[in-house]
Amino acid sequence: MTMRRTVELAEYQKECVPADKPTLADLKLAEKLSAGGAVDARLDVRWLADGNVEINATSWVGAVRFSALEIRVVPKLVGGSLRVLRMVEYANGIRLLSHLPSDQRLPADGTDLFQLIVMALVQETRELIRDGLIRDYRRTDDSLTVLRGRLRMRDQFLRRYGSLHRLECQYDEYDGDIPENQLLAAAFSAAATRVADDKLRTDTRGLAAVLAATCEPPTLDPEWYPRRIHYDRRNSRYRPAHELAIMVLEGLALDDLHNSGNNGVTAFMLDMNAIFERFVTRLVSEALAGTTLGVSAQQSYGAVVVDESTGRTYSTIRPDLVIVDTESGRKIPVDIKYKLYEDKRFGTGDIYQLFTYAYALGESDSTRNAGVLYAATTSVTGPALRIKPQTGVSGAHIRGAGLDVAGIVDRLDVASCESVLRTVRNIIHHVVGLAGVNWQARGPAYGDQS
Repeated sequence: MTMRRTVELAEYQKECVPADKPTLADLKLAEKLSAGGAVDARLDVRWLADGNVEINATSWVGAVRFSALEIRVVPKLVGGSLRVLRMVEYANGIRLLSHLPSDQRLPADGTDLFQLIVMALVQETRELIRDGLIRDYRRTDDSLTVLRGRLRMRDQFLRRYGSLHRLECQYDEYDGDIPENQLLAAAFSAAATRVADDKLRTDTRGLAAVLAATCEPPTLDPEWYPRRIHYDRRNSRYRPAHELAIMVLEGLALDDLHNSGNNGVTAFMLDMNAIFERFVTRLVSEALAGTTLGVSAQQSYGAVVVDESTGRTYSTIRPDLVIVDTESGRKIPVDIKYKLYEDKRFGTGDIYQLFTYAYALGESDSTRNAGVLYAATTSVTGPALRIKPQTGVSGAHIRGAGLDVAGIVDRLDVASCESVLRTVRNIIHHVVGLAGVNWQARGPAYGDQS
């Protein structure tokens, strides 16, 4: 059996290492990981003629296993996999790691993100099973020998005209085969054959069997379940487990989840762009609560480009955040980027995008501002850019600031949370370029999590 070579990279890092020739399964997985159409690359892997393999990491983190090569993209920008889960905890207002036993053996340095997520999912699901899985009524159609519920007259006439030995019935079944349990079953069935640790794999398979006896997941599509699950007092205890289960299904989305005969060629990757955006959105919202600044997230603004000859409008912009000064009505768009801007320039595409936002939402040269919040290893300000017309009159401005994600995550407890939010308020003050704002936050304590 060929031993896998392990290569570890940080986000956006490049490596070129010796590697065996790829198998057909390797090439298929590499193609799925690469860019295509409107989809950006998750991980660019290319086997070269000289016997090396070239690896280009992006904002996606996780592990990819080829037949003779394992690539781990570690979230070093935020300080490791444990902090990724804490970011998800904070962004969603839930606890994902609270049920892990104090003596639980965690992956070394928290680098195996998939194993860490499955480990937390196992503990959360055990708690749910201990307290009892919920059950509910669901409408069921079936062909029975005796009448149950009501007779489906149309189906009986079309399918069994003149025959009464089978009846087309519709009735309400009270059991656990509902989306809340199906989502967990889908995640465990997908993870059971992909966990490397022997003990964790045994635990995963055991829980998969328990859930399989309760329900049958209709799909492994992670987008199917949130549309059908609505949380209330009855099922709110499922939220942490569901968040982990969706991360498992999303991370394994590139796999053929119905095919276990892949010879160990598999991938689990999560987009840190999406996780960082949700984290910063809540962080900024809580930091500005009680001040004269409001926040709107992912709000669309249409008709930003007009055809003067026809009057038709084109293009819609949707900044990640829009900071609104409630006293003056000024709007400052802010984008959230999980990119290495601490030591590098803004990307050209990002510059064009931000200046477009600034001109679309600004009312005059003095109010045409846009901001960028990006991940960094220390809190930094800058870069600051502006349009300089040939006349010398100052135009739109872009101001950036780096968030020390690891430091912020480590201080997001009850004792230090207000200090963190005060720091974030000062950063927003710099980025949006608004002076004379009341920064004294009012209201209840921040950072409380259910």
